Amino acid sequence: MPLGSHANVFNACLRILRDRGFKLKIEGEIDSDLCYPTNALWTAEKNGFRFTGDNPIELLGLVGIYDHLKPDENRPYWWRVEGPDVWDELMSEAFDDDIRTAEQKIIDENIQSPNQ
Repeated sequence: MPLGSHANVFNACLRILRDRGFKLKIEGEIDSDLCYPTNALWTAEKNGFRFTGDNPIELLGLVGIYDHLKPDENRPYWWRVEGPDVWDELMSEAFDDDIRTAEQKIIDENIQSPNQ
């Protein structure tokens, strides 16, 4: 069964972070109906490192970078991973043909009925 990004995964993420020794905090404001905030900032802190995310899933993902790289100190851009731009590769693979097709359609439409 696939696992997706959904609120029903939040507690598992928070428990994992707490079990790993992170201090957890949430900031936000209750809404006009006096309900918990839906737009909040989640924070996890440990060993001088601070992680923030829009939800616990993002928070656990950021901590995953920390766990993978195991930085000795909190210095600027410690999270950088050298190598190819995978984001760009995936976006290009998924959408470049669609972009070229849409651009060609615009060109063709302008040729058939140019603005005067």
